[in-house]
Amino acid sequence: MARRPVVLGGALALLIVAAVAVWFLVRPGYNTSPEALVHYFPQREATVLYLDVGALRASGILEKLVGSTVGEDPAYRGFVQDSGFDYKRDLERAMLNSAGGLHYFVLQGKFDWKKLRSYAATHEGSCRGDDCHMKGSTPDRVISWRKLNANVMALASTRDETGAQAIAPRKADEPLGWDVPRSPLWLEVPSQVLQSLEQLPPGTRVFARALQPAKRAVFTVAPEASQFALGIDVVCRNAEDAAVLRTQLEGLTKMLTSLIQRENKTPSATDLSSILTSGRFERQDKRVLGRWSVPRVFVESLGSGS
Repeated sequence: MARRPVVLGGALALLIVAAVAVWFLVRPGYNTSPEALVHYFPQREATVLYLDVGALRASGILEKLVGSTVGEDPAYRGFVQDSGFDYKRDLERAMLNSAGGLHYFVLQGKFDWKKLRSYAATHEGSCRGDDCHMKGSTPDRVISWRKLNANVMALASTRDETGAQAIAPRKADEPLGWDVPRSPLWLEVPSQVLQSLEQLPPGTRVFARALQPAKRAVFTVAPEASQFALGIDVVCRNAEDAAVLRTQLEGLTKMLTSLIQRENKTPSATDLSSILTSGRFERQDKRVLGRWSVPRVFVESLGSGS
């Protein structure tokens, strides 16, 4: 007879564990998939950047890109010591939503919340409950953050101390108008940003100008065999614009290839031209899809400064 209570007790324990697991999985506010993170931000036209830092770390690329630069900076070393947070070690995923001088972030990783509170207090800031703020790098900037849960932080760089309060899990009121990529690194760019070319490298500006009439563009970077693939998904205003855009992108690629061949040069794997000449494009109704091959040595060269 003693065995039956043991069995019932074991079954009850399993049910409790299952219930707790389901609660953690389905309760609002704990979904940190890229599709969910997009809806943490205020609804607005903004540039959105997503990085699966854990995947980049596992591939070894993160260390090659920033290990020899950021890690040696005295100011950053001081920040790590005082805050207990090193993004190269502790950050797993990050999403940025940026527009109009307001920069919102959702960060997933390991945080020492007690040390972060102390860091705010010693840098002309303060905390109230889970909300903290401190002065930014310029007089018109305030850095604010708050704890969404043990492993998720809302962070903002805005004009006042309430910026991070605008970041919270919320239901989508309407469709995004674009598909959230299945990629460890992607960038969504709305039309008004596509029209700003000042910050782009010279070799890419002519391609960017072709994108100016588009409604938005989503860029992705993903591993592919021994290299990487740079993809683009451009949403145009109509099918006719999409057809024109595909023709322009193909023409620019052929022109660049012809110029290089005319000079009897072979693009180096660490040179931007080697990527731009690999472009392939197709049209699907109002969308233009593009793909470029990115050699691994090109990515590694970005961190070495070569």
